[in-house]
Amino acid sequence: MKRFASLSILLFVGVVCFFSCKKEAPKDTWTDTLTTGYIKVACDEDFKPLMEAAVQSFVAYNPAAFISPVYTTEKEAIRLLSEDSVRFALVTRDMYPQEKVKLTEKGMQVTKHLVAFDGVAVIMNRANPDSIIGLPSLRKILTGEITEWSQIYPESRYGTIRTIFNNTESGVLRYVADSLLRGESRSSNLYALANNAEVIQRVAEMPNSIGIVGVNIFSNVNSSGLEYIDQIRMMRISRDENPRLENSYLPYAGDIAQENYPLWRPVYGLLSDPRSGLSAGFSIFLANEVGQKVILKTGLMPVTDPYVMRVIINDEYPN
Repeated sequence: MKRFASLSILLFVGVVCFFSCKKEAPKDTWTDTLTTGYIKVACDEDFKPLMEAAVQSFVAYNPAAFISPVYTTEKEAIRLLSEDSVRFALVTRDMYPQEKVKLTEKGMQVTKHLVAFDGVAVIMNRANPDSIIGLPSLRKILTGEITEWSQIYPESRYGTIRTIFNNTESGVLRYVADSLLRGESRSSNLYALANNAEVIQRVAEMPNSIGIVGVNIFSNVNSSGLEYIDQIRMMRISRDENPRLENSYLPYAGDIAQENYPLWRPVYGLLSDPRSGLSAGFSIFLANEVGQKVILKTGLMPVTDPYVMRVIINDEYPN
C-alpha cells in the first residue's frame, strides 16, 4: 500500500511538472537558423520578380533553407509582420509611428534595411502617340485639374484620361499620395484594379488610359499580364513644365541613380527576428554583394551602386 501511495504521488508530481513546464515554454517556437529551416516572408506584389530571383539565389547557396513568399499588398505585408505571421517583409515604407507603438506593446521590434531603389513607371497604350509628359502635368492629372488629353496635347483625339492603379492598398498608390499629391485630393478619374496584370491588360485595351506601376514587374517575361507588352509602352517623364525628348527619361536604373528620372522610391526589408533566424539570414543576403547583384539584374538600382548619394526624405508620415 505504501509503495502504491508513493507511486501515485510520484505520478501526480510528474503530471504537474509536465503541465507546468509546458505552460512556461517560450512563446517563440520558430526553429530556423540563419541558413536553415522553413519560413514565410511577405512581399509587395510589385516586387515578385525580385523576390523570386532572390529566393532562388539564396537557396542555391543554402540548400537547407526553404523560403515561401506571400505576395500581397504593401498594407497586408506589414500587417502579417505586425502579427508575427512572418518575420520579413519587402515593402516601400517604414512602419508608421502608431504601428511601431503596437509592436512595442507586444514586446516586438522591427528594424528597417534599405535594399534597393525602384522606379515607378507610367504606362500607356501604344496607339497613343503622346508618350512624353512633364511632372507638373502628371500631378494635375492625378488631382483632376487636367482631365482631357487635349489639355496637354491640343491635337489629341483620345478624350478623357483614365488613370489606373493595381489596388487601393498598393504601395504605388500610397507613393503617389505621399510624394505627388502631398495632401491634395485625388481625381475622380483614378481607378484601382485587382493586380498589376489587370492594369497592364486594361491599358492595352484602352487608348485613353495610363497605368502607374512599379517597374520591377517588367523584369520577368513570364509574369501574368506581360502578354500584352507589345500593346503598351512606358512614358518618358520630365521634371520640366515643357517636356522634350532631351530632358525626359524612362525609369531605368542608370537614370534613377543619377536622379534624372523623377519617380523613384526606396525598397526596404522590414525585419522582426529576435532569434537571428532564417529571416535575418535572408535580409543580410539582400544587403550584401550577391543579393545586390540579383537586385540589379531584376531592373532595380542596388544601394551599393556608386551613384547612390541621395537622402531619403519620405520616412516621415502623418499619424
